[in-house]
Amino acid sequence: MERETWLLWLLADSQLPTGGFVASAGLEAAMQARLIRENASETDSDSFIGFIRGSTYNQARFALPFCSRAHEETMHLISRVQSDVKDSATEGVDTDAVKADEDTTDSVATDVIDILQRIDDYHQTMLSSNSVAMRASTAQGGGLLTLFNRGYAHARFMDHARGQLCVAIAKRLQRLARLGEMRAHWPVIFGFVCAAVGISIEHTQQLFMFQFVRQIFSAAIRLNLVGPLRAQALQCDMQLAASDLLEQHAHLRVAFDSPEDVFGESAVYTEPVLELYQGMHDRLYSRIFNS
Repeated sequence: MERETWLLWLLADSQLPTGGFVASAGLEAAMQARLIRENASETDSDSFIGFIRGSTYNQARFALPFCSRAHEETMHLISRVQSDVKDSATEGVDTDAVKADEDTTDSVATDVIDILQRIDDYHQTMLSSNSVAMRASTAQGGGLLTLFNRGYAHARFMDHARGQLCVAIAKRLQRLARLGEMRAHWPVIFGFVCAAVGISIEHTQQLFMFQFVRQIFSAAIRLNLVGPLRAQALQCDMQLAASDLLEQHAHLRVAFDSPEDVFGESAVYTEPVLELYQGMHDRLYSRIFNS
């Protein structure tokens, strides 16, 4: 079995300790406001199917470009260290024992952290009007960063120049997050972690969308909106919708530093009503989800 396949199964595990199941993506608030009805048909505007389709589309157009940009930038920069290892291998040096030049490693680490901070800051800016979604994003991002530093960083497959570089970057990112110098939003950290462990951009995007869809279905089951068996059937049907969204939007990268994107169309919030749902969450009298 390929290592990437194994890692995908690990990251797709419902027991992944990142706090993903403490967020309902606005579903709980929408239910309590009776904006979503349990017995609504799929064609009704207040149906659960309509909610999850709109939420998934919003995820593909807003969060996915951040994740893709973080992954792409990380892969591109750390490849400079990979090439150093490959050059040493051609000279007969054991690649497992090769250590990249210290100056090159420090330069790459600084460049990766700089671009991730810029992507994270832009994500923070775009979420600044939605404190609930912002809180959920930073909590999950921080959880994934902790998981990487305490778990994957000690795995044997990370014991090489590229892996140790990513471990050093992750530790510095967590330090910056604790100091309040960056927020460590979920899409940014997810893209970085997947790149750090060697998962391709295509599989990273697929996993990112899958985890979001599963999170909403998990919330719906806990809210007794749908049963577990019905949820499985609906989640199977969402495969086609998610695939179509990836086909249409997987090429997008958040382009906050490009003059060609002056209107910010590389990453947009497509569901303003969903944002209102999420903003209502802190005003609920009783709730079972944090956001």
